[in-house]
Amino acid sequence: MAKKAKAPAARIGPLSKVRFDALAGYARSPNIVLIIEELEWYSTADERILGILTLDRIDHDWGWVIFGRDERFQFRAVDVNVSYPTIEKSRKALMTKLAEHHAMPDQEFYQGDAESPPMDFFTPVVEERKLHPIFKNLVEGPKYSSARGIIEPMMRFYEDEDGNFVEQFQTVAFDARLWELYLFAAFIELGYARVPGVQIPDFLLASPFGAFGLEASTINPPNGEPVKLPNDRAGMANYLENYVPLKLARVLRRKLEKKKPYWKSPEMEGLPFVLAVQDFHTPGSMRFFTQAATEYVFGVRHSIKDGKRVIERIDSHLWGKAKEKSGFFSLPESENVSAVVLNPQGTLSKFTRLGRIAGFGDRSVRIIRRGLARGELNPDNPMPVPFLHEVHKASYSESWVEGMVVLHNPRARIPLHPQMIPGAAHEFLQEDGRIMSLLPAFHPHLSETIILVPDKSERGTPKPRAKPGRAKASAKRKTGNR
Repeated sequence: MAKKAKAPAARIGPLSKVRFDALAGYARSPNIVLIIEELEWYSTADERILGILTLDRIDHDWGWVIFGRDERFQFRAVDVNVSYPTIEKSRKALMTKLAEHHAMPDQEFYQGDAESPPMDFFTPVVEERKLHPIFKNLVEGPKYSSARGIIEPMMRFYEDEDGNFVEQFQTVAFDARLWELYLFAAFIELGYARVPGVQIPDFLLASPFGAFGLEASTINPPNGEPVKLPNDRAGMANYLENYVPLKLARVLRRKLEKKKPYWKSPEMEGLPFVLAVQDFHTPGSMRFFTQAATEYVFGVRHSIKDGKRVIERIDSHLWGKAKEKSGFFSLPESENVSAVVLNPQGTLSKFTRLGRIAGFGDRSVRIIRRGLARGELNPDNPMPVPFLHEVHKASYSESWVEGMVVLHNPRARIPLHPQMIPGAAHEFLQEDGRIMSLLPAFHPHLSETIILVPDKSERGTPKPRAKPGRAKASAKRKTGNR
């Protein structure tokens, strides 16, 4: 009788942390970081089974955790072991167990607690004519293939509390839903876990280091049509000093005037409450947003006149017959808002860059990022300085939180400690109208992402790296908003 052929041994290799985070970072329990330190990450060649080599922070011995996919394609911990006396013994045991689990059928990892099918952002749920044009660009072709690649595993862990996320993501609210997805990724990166079952506010985020509630909002085009920007300097200055703050004022004020305030939710008792806003009212509008938002929420404007800094208190913002009082943090009930968060970088281009870092997407696509950055690296020159980075190079690095700005409420009933959002820029209003800034080493003030897509005949073959700002004549130049 012929012997039964053995299944081929699983090929196992190291995995970068950024790749692991993209695939399964959302499976971490927030409290686990107090117990174990992650040292190394591994996967089978097909990335069906993942593993982490760990160090126990309390007992100072070694262990491992293995992850497999459940019925909803979510990675879940399926095996754990601890108390190895050396890292070598723990690593050897992990390799053996990864191979054993890889030989098991998928059903072995099912948990039996799935209440809904897997999340699928990309299969259209509406007629093609209703699809958002940027959504169509996302799901078709190589331009946004790295963004598509990183969103796909991320979507498995997104809990659609309202039940309409996918339809809105594909249609009229693509920008708003992408902003929520960005916030989800950014705070997971910072070690937070989203508390399930909470609908108000949008996010209740918890970690071993604290918790807070967050409500996401966007400024959208009036009547669905992008605003045409002024083409002269005076008109543009008026637009930024009045129109944009006025639009932001109406978005934030509506949050204060809700019949059931977010901060009175039982889950929010004793916790900071944050409003996170992104500006999508016209293409590229977010590049002007930080200054306009800072002036509006604090009610002050800084300028240079005759070589000297001038601090001006702003009374109101006027645009035609529309008028809004300036100084959001001075409005009644605003003391319940601990901070306003924004990130002009939190757009589809951010997903494209982070997806490329994590190893997703068409490798023949070249991605270049250029702009102006602030930072504390040069105290003698606090002004933004130019930068240019080649995202497709292995040396490029970026985090989800990079570019985030936190505007702290000086009247907050429950202040938000800046250490709760590390890596962001934090702004604090002083009594004399000055603004104190706490900046990370690199903070992009504004940036542009250029995506170079080769012709079809050139894809999939190794190409020499393009010099910054140059591309072959056959390449198509595509530019992201941020």
